Amino acid sequence: FFRREIAAHFAPEQMQFPAPDLVVEVLSPSTETVDRQIKFEDYAAHGVPEYWIVDPEREVLEQNILCVGRYELRVKADSGEIKCQALTGLIFPVRAIFDSNANQAAVRALLGGAG
Repeated sequence: FFRREIAAHFAPEQMQFPAPDLVVEVLSPSTETVDRQIKFEDYAAHGVPEYWIVDPEREVLEQNILCVGRYELRVKADSGEIKCQALTGLIFPVRAIFDSNANQAAVRALLGGAG
């Protein structure tokens, strides 16, 4: 995710972008080591302020926040809400990732009850 004020400066032919404001990785057995080690260190080194790791097998979301060049685990949860730092005002219900009924309820709430 790139904030609008950053994305507004992208050109169609642009090959390199600034560090995103938020990266969300969904683990799979074949990517878990890369996501938790190589990408974890790479994103921190490039200044990505917020990195979420979604574990669909365990139904857990981990929110990592960049602090002095290293990620600190802010929240590891299978329920409740995550307050996103990259998207001001976004409070995300964790169950909405893993449960279709919770997802639909979250979407309806975002739309102000419509739908």
